[in-house]
Amino acid sequence: MKIKTFRAKTFGEALALVKREMGEDAVVLSTEEKKGPRPSVEVSAAVDYEAGEAASPKAAIPSWATPIPSPAVPPPPVREQEEIRQLKNTLIEFKTEVGSIRELIEDTRTEAKTARLPAGKRDVLRFLKKRGVREEHARGICDTANNVKEIPRAMAAGVAVRGGGMGGKKAIVLIGPTGVGKTTTVAKLAAAAIKARKRVAIVSLDSYRIGAIEQVRIYAKIMGVPLEVVPDAGRVKACLARHADKDVVFIDTTGRNPLGDAVLSELAPLYESGVPVETHLLVSATSDYDFLDRAWKSYGRLPVDCVGVTKVDEAVRYGALYNVSALFGKPIAYLTNGQTVPGDIVFPTREKVLRMILMESPAGAAPAAAER
Repeated sequence: MKIKTFRAKTFGEALALVKREMGEDAVVLSTEEKKGPRPSVEVSAAVDYEAGEAASPKAAIPSWATPIPSPAVPPPPVREQEEIRQLKNTLIEFKTEVGSIRELIEDTRTEAKTARLPAGKRDVLRFLKKRGVREEHARGICDTANNVKEIPRAMAAGVAVRGGGMGGKKAIVLIGPTGVGKTTTVAKLAAAAIKARKRVAIVSLDSYRIGAIEQVRIYAKIMGVPLEVVPDAGRVKACLARHADKDVVFIDTTGRNPLGDAVLSELAPLYESGVPVETHLLVSATSDYDFLDRAWKSYGRLPVDCVGVTKVDEAVRYGALYNVSALFGKPIAYLTNGQTVPGDIVFPTREKVLRMILMESPAGAAPAAAER
C-alpha cells in the first residue's frame, strides 16, 4: 500500500492532487489544517499498489510488498463431505426428537393433572377447550367452576368490555398487525360517530400499503368527512389543531409485523407530542394464541386503552374472545363481523361476549354476532 501526504492551500486543491497522482481508488486517511502566516492543508491518502499502478504508471510495487499467495486448501474428500452431511441431518433429527419428547412429557403431565380433577371440573375443561379457550385460561376457570353450569359465572370475571366502544378523548388511533382491518374499522367507527351526531375527521398514516389511501379516501367522501394523509406520526399534532372544531378524529396507522420494533419507532412521535390520544389495538378473531401473544408483547408496550376484535364472522370458534381479554387485560370495545360500511360492527355487552364464547358452533353464534 502506498501512503503519501499532499499539501495545498485548500482541501479542494489537495484532493485534486490526490486524485491526479493516486487515481480514483485512493482513500483519504486524515486531513489537517495548518494555520499561520501561510495557512495550508495536509491530506494523507493511501492506495493499494494494484489500483495505484492502474491509475499512475509511475507507481511501482516493491518486490518485498508482493503478497505471497496462500496455499490452496484442497476440498475435503467426497466421502468426508457425505459424512458431514449425514451428521448434520442426524443432529437435526435428534433436535426434532428431543422436542417431541418434551411435548410428550408435557402432555403426560397435563393429562395427569386432568385425571386428578373431579369429574365436573374435567367436563368444564373439555367444554372450554372445545370452544377454543386456551388451556391455561380454561384451567383457571376450573378453579372456580365445579361444573359446566357454573362456567358463565366463573368466566365473567375474565371478560371485560367497554360500553359504547369509544371513550371521551378527541383523537382515537387504531393500531394492529397487517391485514387485521384497521382502515375498514376506522370507517365503521366514523360512521357510528356520525350517527351519534358527532363531527368527525379522519387522518391516515398508512402510506405504505398499495390502495390504502384510495380506500380510506372513498370512505371519507361517501361519509362527507375531511381526510388528511400525513407521512409520519410527528405531524399529527398540527393536523389535529387544524380540526379543532371536530368532536373526534380517527387515526389510521400502518400495519406492522409484531415481531419487529418498527411500530414503536413510527408511533413514538405521536405519543411524545403531548396530544391526548386513545389507543385501540385491533386483532383478528382468527389469529392463533401464539400470534396473539407475540402481538401483545410488541403492541403492549404502547399505552393501549382497549381492544377491537375483527373478522369475527370468519372465526371457527369464539374462544379467542376470552383469550384476548385474559391475555391483554384490556376491555373489548367492539367486534366487527363483515366488510359492510356503515354496519357490521357490534359494541357488545359482557353477556353477549359470554354467549358467543359458549355457543356450540359459529353457525349458531352468527345471529348473536350480528345483533345491534
